Amino acid sequence: MNAGNTFEVEVRGIRREAETVRSFELWPLGAESAESAESGEAYELPPFEPGAHLDVHVPGDLVRQYSLTNPHERHRYVIGVNRDPASRGGSIRMHDAVTVGSRLTVSAPRNHFPLNEAAVHSVLVAGGIGITPLLAMVRRLCELGRSWDLYYCARTESRAAFLRELRELADTCPDGALHCVFDGVPGTAPLDIRAVLAKHGAQADFYCCGPTPLMDAFTAALADVPPERVHLEYFKAPEISTPANSQAFTVTLARQQKSFVIEPDRSILHVLQEHGVAVMCSCREGVCGTCETAVLAGEPDHRDRVLSPEERAANRTMMICVSRCKGDALTLDI
Repeated sequence: MNAGNTFEVEVRGIRREAETVRSFELWPLGAESAESAESGEAYELPPFEPGAHLDVHVPGDLVRQYSLTNPHERHRYVIGVNRDPASRGGSIRMHDAVTVGSRLTVSAPRNHFPLNEAAVHSVLVAGGIGITPLLAMVRRLCELGRSWDLYYCARTESRAAFLRELRELADTCPDGALHCVFDGVPGTAPLDIRAVLAKHGAQADFYCCGPTPLMDAFTAALADVPPERVHLEYFKAPEISTPANSQAFTVTLARQQKSFVIEPDRSILHVLQEHGVAVMCSCREGVCGTCETAVLAGEPDHRDRVLSPEERAANRTMMICVSRCKGDALTLDI
């Protein structure tokens, strides 16, 4: 199986994990059981580390990203999907159109939200379905015998996915602790992230995945924490206005020997697609990493939520769905 390409998997299990959340077990085609999958290399899926996600081609010609919950298993992938009526339709189709036996096309895993396994202590903050990558991290931290605190925010207990397993992990891991905040329950206040920082801030690494209000509160509270200790995974890009310095620039595709002008109101991705250039993409908001493209010349104006400060400074790649150019021209490896 080539990890560099998309490939088909079969849905072998669907389970209700919470009021609006289901987990989906994705198995390699031809594997008859966990034992047969693990015993034959032909049935091994590409490996991944905690924090990784897949591109899933959802019925209806949609591509969506879902975090993986089961690190170090090679015979299956397990994802959690929240049925969100306010979404762009991917989660609804996963719930309503995908059944046991369905075949789905997926990508090899990608990880822009890695776990620092050497951290002195890990503090994880999850909001709703943002628990999925953090569940994988908790499983790995328990396996390593590392200390952790997980703050799990949900409206009610019935909407908190994977809660039974998380409680079992907290009970069996000597250095792990689960803190549930069900702020839809009368009398329960939202999580005080500044208090969390005051309690754990000396040497801990901090992780957050959840809806925009939680992410905004988290980043504001941790503004003075060294960036290498703050790790974020966004569902969608925060609403921001277009910077006043946006200007037209030229993009040259080195391998195709083509050049295009990118006007201030158009993205690189839009222009390339309008001219028939095939580019992998999904979120179009700079949060999934699907359209990451190598930069050969020029200085990108990075506007994504994927690359680290170090990766941005290196200017080796950019997300062409949202990022632009600080000068007059860019050359991309396309």
